[in-house]
Amino acid sequence: ALVFISKTIRGLVRRSIGRVPNISKLLQSFLVGTVYWVVLTVGLLFVLAALGVNITPLFAMIGGASFILAFAFQDTLGNLASGLMIMINRPFDEGDYVVVGGTGGSVRSVSIMATTVTTGDNQVIVIPNKSVWGNVITNVTASETRRVDLVFGISYDDDIREAKKLLEEIIAADERILDDPAPVIALSELADSSVNFLVRPWVNSGDYWAVLWDTTEAVKLRFDAA
Repeated sequence: ALVFISKTIRGLVRRSIGRVPNISKLLQSFLVGTVYWVVLTVGLLFVLAALGVNITPLFAMIGGASFILAFAFQDTLGNLASGLMIMINRPFDEGDYVVVGGTGGSVRSVSIMATTVTTGDNQVIVIPNKSVWGNVITNVTASETRRVDLVFGISYDDDIREAKKLLEEIIAADERILDDPAPVIALSELADSSVNFLVRPWVNSGDYWAVLWDTTEAVKLRFDAA
C-alpha cells in the first residue's frame, strides 16, 4: 500500500513539476525521486507507530549512525552536495554536449552521486559529481549558434586577393552559414612558410561539424582548381 501511495504521489509531483517553467530535467528527476522516498519512509514510520513499535530508539540510532557516517563518507557527501549544485545551478541539462576535465560527451543523466555522459564513439563514462563541479565545465551546445574557426594557408607566391575572393565565394555559397553575425574572412598571419587567412563563419549549433568539414574540403578543392 505504501509503495502504491508513493508511486501515485510521485506521478502527481512529476506532472506538477512539468508545468513549472525554467526547471531542468535533471532537477525534475531528483525532486520526483526524493518525494517518492520521503513519502515511503514517513509512511513506514507511521505504520510502525500504529503497530505499537517504539520508534524513538530508532531515531536515536539513526542520529548516531548519521554522525559516524558523515566522517566515513566525506567523498560521498561531497558528490551529493556537488550533484545538488549541478541540478540547482544548471550548467548543463540532459542531452547537452559538455567537456569536463578533458572528457567530452552528451549528458545522459545526473544522479545524486555521479554524472553519466556518452562520448561520440558511444562510450559511457561515469564521472563523480565532485569532479564535475570542481572542474571547468564547457557546455558546447548551450547556445543556439556557434562560430566555426578555420585557418587556411597559401604560399607567399600566391595572390592573396584571389585567395580571399575564393574564400568569400565558398562562404557565401553555403546556405547553412548565417548572415548575422556576419562571417569574418581576414589575412591574419605572415607565418614562416605560409600566408594564413582566418575564416570565421557563424552557424546553428547543430550544423557546426558539418560546416567545418565541408568548408575545409571545399577550400582545398577550389584552391587546387585555381
